[in-house]
Amino acid sequence: MRLWRAARGNGLAYGVLATALMILVVGALYDVYAAYHYRTWGYQAAGEAARTGTLVGTGLDYAAGTVSFDAAAARQAAEAFLVDALARKGVAGYSYDIQTIEDPAGGAVPGFPPVPGATVGSTVDGGDMRLTGPGVGVYLEFTFPTAWLGLIDRHAYQLHVFSAAQAVEVQP
Repeated sequence: MRLWRAARGNGLAYGVLATALMILVVGALYDVYAAYHYRTWGYQAAGEAARTGTLVGTGLDYAAGTVSFDAAAARQAAEAFLVDALARKGVAGYSYDIQTIEDPAGGAVPGFPPVPGATVGSTVDGGDMRLTGPGVGVYLEFTFPTAWLGLIDRHAYQLHVFSAAQAVEVQP
C-alpha cells in the first residue's frame, strides 16, 4: 500500500512532460513543413521569373530566320517578376542573381548558380549553367522565419533556389 501511494503523482508528472514534448515535436514538424513550403514556392517563383524573362526577351529575326534574344529586356522582365513575387509573399531578406545567355546555339555561365544544392535533381549544382539555346537563369537566396524553432535559437532559415528557362525552336 505504501508503494502504491508513492507512485500516485508520477502519472501527472509524466503527462505534463509528454504534453510538452508533443507540443515541441508538432512545432518542429510545422517548421519543417514551412521550410518545404517556402522552398517549393522559391523554385516556382524563380522558374516563373526565368520563363517570363525568356518569353519577353525572345523574338524572331525574320530576315535571318533565326531566334533573336534581347538579354537586357529578358533580365528586366525576370527581375520585375521576381521582385513582385517576393513582395507579394512578404519576403524581406533576399538576394538574387539573374544571368542570360544570348547565343542562339546556347552556352554556359561559369559558376552559376553559386552554391551547391540550389537545383533539385540537376547536374547544375554549384557548377556551370548550360543551355542549348538563348535563355535566362535565376538564382534566389532568401530567409524565412521559423515559428517554433526560435525556442532553440533558430529564428530563421536561409534557402537557395535556382531555375533556368531557354527558348527553343518551334517547328510549324
